[in-house]
Amino acid sequence: MNRTIAFAALAVLLAAQPVSGLARVAHPTPTPLPINVKIKQSQQQIEQTKAQLQKARGQLHQARFKTQTISSQLNETNGAISRVTGEINDLDSAIDLTERRLAVRRGQLAEVQASLKRHTEALDRRLVDIYEQGSTSYLDVLLNSTSFEDFVERLDFLRFIVRSDTELIARVNAEQHRYQLMVADLEKTQADLDSQRTDRETKRGQLSELADRRRELLYAATLAQNVIQQHVQQLEDLTAAEEAQLQALIVERQKEEAAQARQAQLAACAARRAAAAAAGQTPSACVSGHFIWPAQGPVVSPFGMRWHPILGGYRMHTGIDIAAPYGAPIVASDDGVVLFVGWYGGYGNTVIVDHGGGYSTLYAHCSSILVSQGQAVQRGQAIARVGATGYATGPHLHFEIRVNGVPINPMTRL
Repeated sequence: MNRTIAFAALAVLLAAQPVSGLARVAHPTPTPLPINVKIKQSQQQIEQTKAQLQKARGQLHQARFKTQTISSQLNETNGAISRVTGEINDLDSAIDLTERRLAVRRGQLAEVQASLKRHTEALDRRLVDIYEQGSTSYLDVLLNSTSFEDFVERLDFLRFIVRSDTELIARVNAEQHRYQLMVADLEKTQADLDSQRTDRETKRGQLSELADRRRELLYAATLAQNVIQQHVQQLEDLTAAEEAQLQALIVERQKEEAAQARQAQLAACAARRAAAAAAGQTPSACVSGHFIWPAQGPVVSPFGMRWHPILGGYRMHTGIDIAAPYGAPIVASDDGVVLFVGWYGGYGNTVIVDHGGGYSTLYAHCSSILVSQGQAVQRGQAIARVGATGYATGPHLHFEIRVNGVPINPMTRL
């Protein structure tokens, strides 16, 4: 019984112990990626980020155009509001002047009404007098004259009365007509003023509503532009970080292959020195830090900040552009070992040569490449031909000199 318990306890202890061999099989150590693969992956990431950046810049351009358009429309609306407000102010001045004139006309109208009232009352009194005296005619007055002189006086008096009555009736009719014209003119003027004021106020209200809507649109467009601007900035920062990572990978690769590259370079240098000695010439140093021109032609774009001819915006130009015909030879600027050949994003077909001592040269936009990766090359040896691949507006050679992966002005070493 005790032996059985002991075996059981031993089995439990063995089961609790991990088996190291099985653990190593279950969790193998990952094989590190070669530097070439890392560089290629980094290049792909840079290309993807640049594509996203180019798309985002297009969206930012559209957002800026939209914001500028809405801002211009808002300025036009505010200008129209100012003009209508000026018209309303002018109209208020005209209304004030018209109201003063209307006050004068109302006074004149009151005088006409008073005069009309006096004439009407005089005529009424005359009619009453005639009614009270009976229906005596003008002829009876003349026939009752006592003498010729009395007859003439009576006739003149009657003529005066008739003329006065006629003039009184004419004045009453004229004053009545004048009163009607003044009332009609007053009503028309008042209606015109009311219509003009209503029209201007309505127009200003409509413009104010339009300005409010456009201010809201401008606010929304500005917010959208700011969001896109932040996205562009993030992508630019990401691109810069990826470029820095790529430089670090290049430096790492240079360090890893420095020994064998140096050996190949020394072998090439020894062969060159032997050939020079055999020819009776003085051999040059293996690593001088000075380079020969990689192509024949003028420098059309120097090292430094410039306006990018394709992407736009001011950017750092990390090398020099040498104008040369399509297919012209590109030679190695110094002895070295080919570090990279192939497509390199905006550089197009590219050759990178490691010269040891931290120096490397880059030859971009090639139409064709004449060397392979890892190949030892000599100063002046043809390694590629001029082209216009990648971001290029025409055939030329983009040439860079880098120290520990950082570009320097090539004109200081040529």
